[in-house]
Formats: sequence, structure tokens, C-alpha cells
Amino acid sequence: MVNVSEKFKALAMDNGREVSCKIVAGNVTYLDDKLIDFDFDDVIHPNWYTIGTTCANRFSFSVRYSNELSVQDEVRPYISFDGEEWCPLGVFYVARRYVRGNYASIICYDRMYSLETEYVPKVSAPTNVKAMLEDICENYGIECAEGVSEYAVEVVPTGETVRDMLGYIAGIACGNAKFDREGKLRIKRYSQTDKFMLPAKNCMDYSRYMTETEIKHLVIDTGEETIEAGSGGDIVTLELYNPLFTQRRAENIITIFQVMRFYGADIEMQGLPFLEAGDHIYMIGEDETLYPIAISEIEYHYDGGLTARLYSRTRSYTDAIPHQDDLTAALEQIKASLGNICLKGENSEDIVLTADGEQIANFEFKTRISGLFAQVDLNFTIDGAGTAELRAYVNGKLVRDVFHETEGEKELIHFYFMAENLPKGENIVYVSIRSINGNMTIKSGELVSTLVCRGGAGGRDEKLRDREMMSDAFGRVAFPYTFYTKNAEDRFETALEITETGE
Repeated sequence: MVNVSEKFKALAMDNGREVSCKIVAGNVTYLDDKLIDFDFDDVIHPNWYTIGTTCANRFSFSVRYSNELSVQDEVRPYISFDGEEWCPLGVFYVARRYVRGNYASIICYDRMYSLETEYVPKVSAPTNVKAMLEDICENYGIECAEGVSEYAVEVVPTGETVRDMLGYIAGIACGNAKFDREGKLRIKRYSQTDKFMLPAKNCMDYSRYMTETEIKHLVIDTGEETIEAGSGGDIVTLELYNPLFTQRRAENIITIFQVMRFYGADIEMQGLPFLEAGDHIYMIGEDETLYPIAISEIEYHYDGGLTARLYSRTRSYTDAIPHQDDLTAALEQIKASLGNICLKGENSEDIVLTADGEQIANFEFKTRISGLFAQVDLNFTIDGAGTAELRAYVNGKLVRDVFHETEGEKELIHFYFMAENLPKGENIVYVSIRSINGNMTIKSGELVSTLVCRGGAGGRDEKLRDREMMSDAFGRVAFPYTFYTKNAEDRFETALEITETGE
């Protein structure tokens, strides 16, 4: 949790608050007169609760722009409720810029994003994780906010990335590695102190899984052997790969988990910028009961006001009921309507999914009237059953209804998305997929995309509009995103094609 004053917390939780934002980027400071909006994704558990993660945080913002920024420029955003005390959101670096006229969309990541370089150790076994962490920080220019204990290490792995090594060190310290709001490396651990109380008045909507989550069993693959500590079924088991672990350390960690309990939750709320992924807080229920929550991810959105969506992910907290009934009803209604569109496509070439995100479907169509809706369905398979960690985005927005099904050596991924209240005229709906855990490939012909729309006419852009792929600051390849402007006349968001300039 970010260290702010009690006055700041009180102002943040006030329902009548006023919010200000500033972004110090490169040599320029953007205030609300130039800032259009931002999205900040602070994540520590991409799936359910675990240890040893090294997630990169993403910050994107749109501004009135005059070519002030270059790739790799440092970006520091802040939030205030009185114009005096400013809460930092992190330290990021410009990865991509997409410019249209006097406006730009800037996409940034924190330092973790660039630590995929191979770790060349300057320490040798036997050693300890404290010495390894100090070695990494010294040789890769990382400032560490705190150290770790001298847990003994019998072997120093080779051929690993710096990012992987940080994950191993964090795991053996019973935590997760992330860069904090000041840009310093921190090991986030479970804590029983400084619990924040989240009142219902600050929550617009929430769902909570009714059963407490607890960890009773560790299964650790070291590459040489499998270490186990404790016992229990899948729902209370953590499985991970970590070559640094010993049997003794695993048994010590399972005793730490014996006192930890929390609930799964999905909370739409006021943005409280001092809350971070990895924090453990309490949600105050309607009956005044305190429910412990482990923040897996928190998404902040600013457009003059600050909102957030908070996730506490557990193995038991899943959407186990696919929305088949709603989907079937919607499709039947579309089929019965006049002038409906049905567009289909599949991939003619292999698609490599990376952390940057790859655009895998793009539909362009025209609607005759406003207020209509379109249903997008995607099905595809990837190699490596059970290992997929992917995120799906429609027009740059994260899609939560993603379903996985394992069949043999394949992982079948399916999701649908409902685009509602479409404006009259030309519309674009595009889908991007981002890999969270390594690169994965969708083989040629194994992706099927479908869009159905009530009322309209159009065609499928089979070549994804022939958009040219571009490299970001770290040498990876990514498709352009779509930039949005608000149309004050009809209050719809219109998709505009963006080109990158000045690179």
C-alpha cells in the first residue's frame, strides 16, 4: 500500500471528491488541460493467488500532443484530491506512441517489462538469495526497496532471464516481485498488519465468492526433483517451478500459509490510488462483517474522475457457468431480425502470441441506425495444454469471459463479446490477444472468428486492413492499437485508425 497521509485517504474515500491528475513524462508535465484519459493495470497474480510472480505493470494515456516524447522516456503519473499531496502510480517507460493530428496515445510499461535479458551470475554456489538479489540489482541497475533473508541456495541456475531469477528469489521469500510506485524493486508478501478497510459506500458493484481460500499444500518442481509440503486437494494447492527451493524452505512456507485466509472477489469501485496489487485488505460487507481480500489485480481508469476494478483471484473464484443461455437468446434474436450481418474469418498463417499483444481478428461493417449491437465469437487452439496464460482485448478493452478447455495436447480458448449501442455508420471491432506466460502459437486454420450484427451491411477485412506491424522500444513486434475520441454530439466512441510518427 502506498504511504499517504490519513487526510489523503479520507479525501480519496469522499463520495464528493474532486480528482486531479498530472503526468511527468520526459521533460514535460501533462495536467488535466492536456490529459484526455489514462488506464493503469497493476497486477501481481495473473490467475489465482500464488508466489514467485514477476508481472509488468502497464500504463497508457491519451493527451493533446506536440511531439514532446520519445520511446524509453520516463513517465511518472500522480493523483491528487486537494492539489497538494500527490500519490504516485509508478515509474514507466514509453514503449509505443500513436499519433493522430494533435492527439497521441502513449503506451508504457514498468521496468519489469525489459528484464528478459539473460542473467549472467557473478556469484557461485553455495550462496544465498540475498547475495543473488544484490548481484542482480548491482549488475542490472535496479534499486531495491528492501532485502531478503539469507536463505541458502545450493545451485545457481544458468540460462535464465533476470525476470525469471527475480521470480525464483521472490518465491523462496514467500512473496512476489514487482516494481513499486517509486520504481523500486519490492518483494510483496502476505501481511497481517496495516489492513485497510474498504467500506461498501466506495463500491459501485461487487461479487464475492462465499468460501474462504486457504493454502494447505505446496508442490514445487525444482527441475531435479519434486518437493511437497503439507497436504490437500487441488483447490488448496500451490504448484510452481523454482530451482532454488529446498524441502526445509517449503515446510517453513507452508506454516506461513496456515494463518492466511481470504475471499475471492470482483469489485467495481471508486479509484483509491494508494491501493496496490499484492495488498491484503478487508471489505466491509453489508452486514458489517469483515472479509479479507488479497488484491490480485486492480485496474484504474481516469477521464476526469477516477474509477477502479479490483480482483481477488482464487482457484474457486471462477465463472463456472458459461453464458450460453444469454448467447443463444441473443443469436436467435439476431437471426430473426432484418438486415443482419454475419461475418466469418480464419487465420491463413500462423499467429505468434507475445506479451505485446497480437491482433487476431478485425471486423469492419456499417450499421443503418444507431443503438444496435454486435456479437463477436472467437475459438482457437494453442499447443501446450494447461499452460495458457492469455488475455483477450476487444478494441483495447480487457475481456473477462474467456473459457479454456483442454483436449489432449491442445488448449481450446473461447470467448465472446457483446458490442452494444453501436453508432450509425462505419464501425470497427477488433480483437487482440496478449500472452502472459511465454510465446504461444495459433497454427494456420485453427482460429475461427465470427461477428453477427443486428441491422447493417459490410465486409470482412481478411488482411487486417493491411496494417504494417511496428517494433517497440524493446525490439518486439506489435500491431497498432485503436485510438478513441469522444463524439460530444452523439456520445459514442468512434474508432480512428492511428499511424505512428517520428519513430
